[in-house]
Amino acid sequence: MYKINSSHPALASTPAKAGIALLEDNAEVALVIMAALQQGGWDCQHYQTIAELENTLKYRSFDLLILDWSLPDGESDRIIRWVRQWGDQPPILVESISDDETQIVNALALGADDYVVKPLRISELQARIAALLRRSRATLADSIQLHAYRIDVPNRRIYLHDEDLALSGMEFDLGLYLFTHRGELLSRKQLLSEVWERCPEVDTRTVDAHVSRLRKKLRIDDHSDIQICTLRGYGYRLESKA
Repeated sequence: MYKINSSHPALASTPAKAGIALLEDNAEVALVIMAALQQGGWDCQHYQTIAELENTLKYRSFDLLILDWSLPDGESDRIIRWVRQWGDQPPILVESISDDETQIVNALALGADDYVVKPLRISELQARIAALLRRSRATLADSIQLHAYRIDVPNRRIYLHDEDLALSGMEFDLGLYLFTHRGELLSRKQLLSEVWERCPEVDTRTVDAHVSRLRKKLRIDDHSDIQICTLRGYGYRLESKA
């Protein structure tokens, strides 16, 4: 669920609110952080264990992960390693009661983007989140990598193992929308509205035909790292193997 600011129609139509996952087992701390996120205009989903968040990340992406370091079922180094094995790279902010230099360096070396020490200073937390989201969106607006696929947004190209897949303009728009909404169930009507917004004469059969062609152009088969799954009678979801 990458949300990118861009002049490209498929990106510009993406909601401005960022989706943030909060992993925090302390209910009081979680309430404080969620209130700060709401005040900053961000949507937040709260998880109390690593297992809960991992299960969600199998089918949904977030714009930012906020991870408490110590959880009932382990430490956040586990989930940082797990997330960083994927092609998409959401920014990660670690929060902890420990200001131990070794732990901070370890978290950053594993792939965390920032580290804050409790007790949290809310204004600083909000500023750090805003900065991480700005940097993430600026990077993703140029290039998106997912497994062996790379999307060159400015030049409107999708590559597989550095081979240009030579998509048509509409195939690129559809592919870009699916990649930037990985894990989300997208209805045919939503795809029509977002991808074909300037072509009101098309119908849902057009979506089905383009998805079928896109699967072939992306060379998706049963062994691929990504799948464009069909929910019969509703729509599609691009899923990624961990």
